[in-house]
Amino acid sequence: MKLTPEILQKQWDSIEYKEGGFLQIDTQHLLEWHIGYQSINQKTLLLVSNVEISIIDSSKSMAVTRRRRDDNRWALTFELLMDEQQSVFSILCCDVIEYSRSALNEKEALSLVISRYKQWSKLLESQKSGLMDEIKRKGLLGELLFLEQQFDRIVSCLSVIQGWSGADGADQDFIYTDRWYEVKSIGMSTTTVTISSLEQLDCPDEGELVIMRIDKVAPDRVGAVSLYEVVERIKKTLISDVEALDLFRIKLVGYGYLDIQEYAEQKYYYSSTQKYKVDNTFPKLTTKSVPAQITAVHYDLSLPALADWKKG
Repeated sequence: MKLTPEILQKQWDSIEYKEGGFLQIDTQHLLEWHIGYQSINQKTLLLVSNVEISIIDSSKSMAVTRRRRDDNRWALTFELLMDEQQSVFSILCCDVIEYSRSALNEKEALSLVISRYKQWSKLLESQKSGLMDEIKRKGLLGELLFLEQQFDRIVSCLSVIQGWSGADGADQDFIYTDRWYEVKSIGMSTTTVTISSLEQLDCPDEGELVIMRIDKVAPDRVGAVSLYEVVERIKKTLISDVEALDLFRIKLVGYGYLDIQEYAEQKYYYSSTQKYKVDNTFPKLTTKSVPAQITAVHYDLSLPALADWKKG
């Protein structure tokens, strides 16, 4: 049976000794797993392996320790340090266990555990909950749906992924040889869009403001998709291009995304796209158009008022 955060949390809740002690779980895994409390009410995930474990750095969120046991086996513990991350710790632990389940041997399983822990550590540094909030999920979904559209016009899959610059922290979401694109995900009935910086539309070359109409819907809505489904769809498109697929995975992690069940549950409906030409006549605020004393702004644009720049 696949381990879920709900099952894991129930097992944790069943432990009465919260001042120290562990309960073994998931006996079908290559590694030996235990959950419990290393100190008063501090949740801890423990694994035991026959393979030697190298030193692993702790993070602000988790204390990681390794030791050699009296029976010459190795133990590795992940202890939660931040109380505000209690709700995500079960998700993290479950994900690490499931991520390493497909390994062929203990050495490979241990390597996958460590790799996944490092990915989670990066996320928890930037996102206390470890999970993207709804605005960021919807934003990522819009960018991925737009990215999918680029496969129809750009021959090289690698070039498509390389052009996804927003995942690397660039001012514009997509930069290709012909033009740049800033993608905004908003609801079907929304009439304004927020520009979050002076740099977002500030580019000497002509570009496009792309509006992706996306709404949360019930799971049974015809045509609805989850964030997870779109990610998996793109991975299948890239399956024959290893370099492009690896780069896509790296960019996803950089964005704050990991393949976890939570991103498969919520469904969204993508209804339409509107594109607006951004040139030197487009109404925008830039570093050159505002006083030097103003260093940061965000502002809303009225979409009906942008009819003169609308394409198609």
